[in-house]
Amino acid sequence: MNEMSKEYAIGIDLGTTYSCMAYLDEEGSPVVEKNFEQEDTTPSVILFNENGEIIVGSPAKDMAMMYSMERVVTAIKRQMGQTGPEVDVEIDGAVYTPVSLSAAILKKMINDFNDNHGTDIKKAVITCPAYFGQLERDATKNAGMIAGLEEVTIINEPTAAAISFGLGGGVEGRKRVLVYDLGGGTFDVTVLEIEGNSFTAVATDGERLLGGKDWDAELIKIIKRKIMDEYGVDESEFDSDDDVKQNLILDSETIKKRLSSAESTKGTLTVGGRKAVYTVTREEFEAETRSLMDATLEKMDSALSSKGFSMGDIDEVILVGGSSRMPQVKAGISAKYPSANLRLFDPDQSIAKGAAIFAGTHNWNLREDMEDAEKKGEEYVPAAGEIVVHNVLSQTFGIKAVYDDTSAEMISNIIFRNEKLPISSIKTYYPVDDGQSSIMVEIYESAANNVEGERRIELVEGCPVGDFEMTLPEGVTKNTPIAVKFTATDEGILIASADCLGSHKEYQLQNRLQMSDSEIQKSRGLVEKVQRA
Repeated sequence: MNEMSKEYAIGIDLGTTYSCMAYLDEEGSPVVEKNFEQEDTTPSVILFNENGEIIVGSPAKDMAMMYSMERVVTAIKRQMGQTGPEVDVEIDGAVYTPVSLSAAILKKMINDFNDNHGTDIKKAVITCPAYFGQLERDATKNAGMIAGLEEVTIINEPTAAAISFGLGGGVEGRKRVLVYDLGGGTFDVTVLEIEGNSFTAVATDGERLLGGKDWDAELIKIIKRKIMDEYGVDESEFDSDDDVKQNLILDSETIKKRLSSAESTKGTLTVGGRKAVYTVTREEFEAETRSLMDATLEKMDSALSSKGFSMGDIDEVILVGGSSRMPQVKAGISAKYPSANLRLFDPDQSIAKGAAIFAGTHNWNLREDMEDAEKKGEEYVPAAGEIVVHNVLSQTFGIKAVYDDTSAEMISNIIFRNEKLPISSIKTYYPVDDGQSSIMVEIYESAANNVEGERRIELVEGCPVGDFEMTLPEGVTKNTPIAVKFTATDEGILIASADCLGSHKEYQLQNRLQMSDSEIQKSRGLVEKVQRA
């Protein structure tokens, strides 16, 4: 088989600050692919230069100071699943969405792989945070398609890390692990049970806006405060100079890394034409960021308590994500959970490697094969050696409803986060008015847990993800029951249906980020401008 026709098992960790690609070698071992710059990880930085080219990775990061901040994009993963002018970037008359910007990062990595191996990869497993909802997952998948892939499977980042740990870390027998994944911009915690090739998620929690970038932001505050106190610099001098702001962003990441191995470190910054020298200690950095660390511990608590677990029920706590290297992470977890068996496991690469391992045995026709088995009244049987992943629902789904006791519009939850997939549930509702001709079923997702039962959620806390209209039979009254059923498949795909007096309407969630083939092709044209420096 020549290289051009060879199929590779590809796994991609699309990260907030750094991204990583891995593949399986001829022995079936996961190998991290070095990019064109011969790095294991690619900075998730995008630069639009004056020639209309898109530069991605270290070259973009290195040249960022030469361009205005408007031409440099970082941490785009935090905007995945969002739309509109507040998150779109307009450069030289072209509008780039978070999806197309993420596609540019993927395009660079895919181009580098293809050039290095003389191939043209069309399939990949791309990871995303476990708590990502429907919109974010579809956005991630769309980014892969825009980058030139024809088939994309999404897998949760903690699950990918657990696969790398379970199949590459010498795990024997059955183990229950908690994956603590603190990346550059996002935080995930997931409890999984590992047995052989089977990986079952039991509970998950996380936060979109909690990661290394937030520690950097607190470090910037420390640096600014020190320079203002010691050199009499006014805060406006920091805020009015783009070069100073860029330097602070770059320096904060460097200082943070130094403080992971040193008790204190020095830095310099030129503000208002004056060179300032400052010293930051690990002690003051950890004091300033204690609330961030506590927030991760609260998410651990939430994941454990949702299933009635204590740390005594966890065999190992696996620390992944580059930010988990900070000494305060181990110290903070150990202080709260003295019995925790902590293990820092390949923090930068385990997610990409696990995704590649999963890709190596993944049945790309899984959904069709499962549907065929269901039609025959049979149970789908995985092939020998196939990795089997059982997930939980990452978000709670409900519909907008009016409650008689308040007359307020609220979210009535139907299926809940951390329920094992697949899952179905039916709830009964009633028309608002006698003789009502139709209902609009508006679907929302939220982070509500099922530990408090139904738990009505104020509308403002939910995110709209889809809707469908159902025509009601003639003669309905306020007492006519309408059964609404939500089903989430093994892959977390939501199917909603409503039934009223024998009339039936079914709807597979098509959210507002759904892209047609023509839209994907148009967006591909934008990222074709991705170049090497």
